[in-house]
Amino acid sequence: MMLKAEKEPSKRRQLIGILIIGLVLLTTGYCLYKPLPEGFTITKWDRVVMHVVEPALRVAYYYPSRMFSKASDMIFWTRGTLNVLTKTLGIFTTNNQLEIKWHNWNGTPVKSYRPLDNRTTTDGAVIFIHGGGFALGNVDMYDSLIGRLTVEMKTLFISIEYRLSPETVFPGGIMDCEAAIDHFFKYGPRQFGVNTSKIVIMGDSAGGNLATVITQRRAARQASPKLAGQVLIYPLLQMADMQSISYRYFRSRLQGYALVDPESVAYYYMFYAGIDMDEKAYLVPSVTSNGHIPRRLRPQVQKMLSHKSVIESVHNYRNHSVSEISAVEWSVEAQELLEPFLANPDFSPLMRDDLSNLPPTMVITCEFDILRDEGLIYAHRLKTSGVLTKAIHYENGFHAMLNFHSELDEATKAVNDIEQWTLETIARA
Repeated sequence: MMLKAEKEPSKRRQLIGILIIGLVLLTTGYCLYKPLPEGFTITKWDRVVMHVVEPALRVAYYYPSRMFSKASDMIFWTRGTLNVLTKTLGIFTTNNQLEIKWHNWNGTPVKSYRPLDNRTTTDGAVIFIHGGGFALGNVDMYDSLIGRLTVEMKTLFISIEYRLSPETVFPGGIMDCEAAIDHFFKYGPRQFGVNTSKIVIMGDSAGGNLATVITQRRAARQASPKLAGQVLIYPLLQMADMQSISYRYFRSRLQGYALVDPESVAYYYMFYAGIDMDEKAYLVPSVTSNGHIPRRLRPQVQKMLSHKSVIESVHNYRNHSVSEISAVEWSVEAQELLEPFLANPDFSPLMRDDLSNLPPTMVITCEFDILRDEGLIYAHRLKTSGVLTKAIHYENGFHAMLNFHSELDEATKAVNDIEQWTLETIARA
């Protein structure tokens, strides 16, 4: 009888413990819940996934990163956290169909991906440059995506491990990528059997910046062989206008979500420029309000952004209200520090005047992305310059969605579009 009496309190304690845990989880979920904007992904499954993933990202890196007093500590925390988290995303189960090897080309580590026994169906290749605001990310984080592209396209991929800021500043990343690419053009035919006239360069976010810059630089010096094409996936192309409608929509509707935000872009871009943001963090409000543009550069900036009015009249977020342009916080110090970079096309490739000699280009933009407008503007400028351009805008997409290529229908759609265009471009070259 005593044993039975003892078991009953024990069961009650277990039940109470389960109820307490359940209550804590429900309370936590309630506190973290933020309704996704209308149109942010479209299928029910995608929205369920993002209702789980987005709060998890907030807890894992977004909230903790805001607690650091030094900007560099914020970057290092985010870098480490994302390195771990991405290993649980985009799970691709056919890596046993791949031959993956590390190489060192002119001092730059690269990873090659090709189907086993070199069962490729093209003699071209794709050079991929990963994103991360010049400060985050690495080749391994993109293993799943690049593995999928390699298997489905049956094409050689080369992924470049360039150095990151703040340890390595502009133009270090460019130099790393160009050193590796020069090696590939010289030795690729012998090592991999590729035709160097059928090479496409591809990059996402800051990697899209580097891909754009490298393509422009090769075209400007008439480098041979020419690139067959470039794929720019929600590219980061400028920091002269951080009050475009896509930036202002973020402030109106997306503030607090674990998405790329204006302040982070300012921090990352300024670290990349070699500015010590541990000391100069007070300049961020001036940069995000466009108070960092020197008077002498304003006409040039306005010229390069002249298509902005066209973009904003067509892409207006389904007529949802967007905050007005905020008051500019002018800063002479920010202007002096950033003057060498804002109009430098190697730093802000949207600022390059002549785009006429560039190869066929695919530009991917997403509706829920502060970088949306600069991608749309660049695609428009390419078209008006006579460059064969395929611009696809994903009205339900968001920045970095390809990192969820196995989880989201919207990302799978983008992967399929990228594969089709790239294979067609290689075949035409």
